[in-house]
Amino acid sequence: MSIQTALNSAMETIPDCIAAGYIDMETGMLLGSSVSDPDCADSLDVLAVAVANLFQGQGVAAFEALLRQAGSADEENAGFGEVAVFFKDRLNIFLRTKEYPDHVVCYICRNSANVGLALTKSHLSLGPVAAAV
Repeated sequence: MSIQTALNSAMETIPDCIAAGYIDMETGMLLGSSVSDPDCADSLDVLAVAVANLFQGQGVAAFEALLRQAGSADEENAGFGEVAVFFKDRLNIFLRTKEYPDHVVCYICRNSANVGLALTKSHLSLGPVAAAV
């Protein structure tokens, strides 16, 4: 299955999902995308550049260090695996893949989406999307 097909399939299952992207944090490149709302195409390109800072920026690294000191973080699997951000009228879901820790799948949903269901469906789609790479 191609990355495009996997992202299209994921978008069909995630409620109110209007865009999906597969991002390489090392290069800041968008390796694959699927968009049902043309306004989101530019958003995915911008997010591709910003996502590395979201997962690997200084503030996040400091927060993760505090969690490790408190014994709340797993030493082997350092780094956030998931970030959900509400911005204006959108819910942005970012999931780091286990197979490729420097890759992130991004889903953009309308803010009308059921957050719990969107997160659950996003998690369920992660394996097939990562397998398509």
